[in-house]
Amino acid sequence: MGKVIDGIVGLAYAEWEFFGRQEFDIDGNRMREGMDEAEEGFWQRVGIYWREGTGKNFTGRDDDIPWSAAFISYIMRKAGADGRFRFNALHSVYIRKAIKARQQRNRKYGFWGFRLSERSPEMGDLVCYAREPGINLDTQSANYKSHADIVVSKSDHAIQVIGGNVGSSVSLKTLRIEAGGILIDKRYKWFAVLQNRLDTA
Repeated sequence: MGKVIDGIVGLAYAEWEFFGRQEFDIDGNRMREGMDEAEEGFWQRVGIYWREGTGKNFTGRDDDIPWSAAFISYIMRKAGADGRFRFNALHSVYIRKAIKARQQRNRKYGFWGFRLSERSPEMGDLVCYAREPGINLDTQSANYKSHADIVVSKSDHAIQVIGGNVGSSVSLKTLRIEAGGILIDKRYKWFAVLQNRLDTA
């Protein structure tokens, strides 16, 4: 891994530790319960994700507003991705940008979007799923509901990812991959792997 990717993975682990290391196993069972986003000292942290990640002045007590993309944006900004990542409150914005960057062979943008069958997730990549029907790499409607997690470790049969607003916390999940490294987890509508190119962009 390069310096920026190392930083992303380290920052993701640090935020997971801060929230009490909530973890879900490969079957989706909660192995360890972390701190809830609404608890004192933790809603304030969510507010930091909003302000420093997206520039939006939410406090963290805005429970009806999903903050998972603010978490990703915060990690990327802290890791030094300025100018090479589309910081936003919506995952769909930076996912679309990554897909277009690959299509246009844009080597200045920090992520390229691939189908699940085209890339085995590596540390620092983002794995993405849709929260509404009809979304795939070729069908990108405006501002669709989605989610992404950061890949923080990989073995022969699984990857581990960290994401925000997962179980009302920052959580680590274990996801199945097949022998060739392709993501095959069936719990979510995964459709894209965003290759992290920040150390070369």
